[in-house]
Amino acid sequence: MSRYDLYTTLIGIISVLFVLTIYNADFYFVVKILLTAFGVGVFLHSAWILYNSKSGRRVSKTEVKKIVSKIYLIDRTGEEIFSWELYGKISMIIGKDIGENFVDIDLSRSPYAAMVDIEHAILNYSNGSWYIEDLDSRNGVAIKKAGQKKSYKLSATEPCKLDFGDIIFIGNCQLRIAD
Repeated sequence: MSRYDLYTTLIGIISVLFVLTIYNADFYFVVKILLTAFGVGVFLHSAWILYNSKSGRRVSKTEVKKIVSKIYLIDRTGEEIFSWELYGKISMIIGKDIGENFVDIDLSRSPYAAMVDIEHAILNYSNGSWYIEDLDSRNGVAIKKAGQKKSYKLSATEPCKLDFGDIIFIGNCQLRIAD
């Protein structure tokens, strides 16, 4: 039993004790009914949570999907130069910070910064996945999906879902998606 299941079970037991205590207390009838209904509701909710956690299929450690949580600027050999944390974010602008704007992933220190627009692309988090969109940049955005040899250029109108191991090309800058 996981710690979460244990806590949920304890909340269920406490709610039953709460109902029994209220039932035997000297409260007005209406107050007694309302507090009893509250206790029963908490108990039913904890039972529902436990039922749903037990009825789901168990997933082995090898089946667990890696969650994209970091992005690395890499050089031509694949060495990591710089990294940015994606965890807890919902949107990130990729570009160059020139002092008058704000970008989340600043590529102005990259050797290929001249090929990066001020606001080149955007990463958006939706439905448990990260997506990238080209912001009508001069040099475009390309992506090489994990396990593939060729990269392809993104359409300016279609977002592209990102997965662990994908490499994004912003101009000649390479960004690797990691967990």
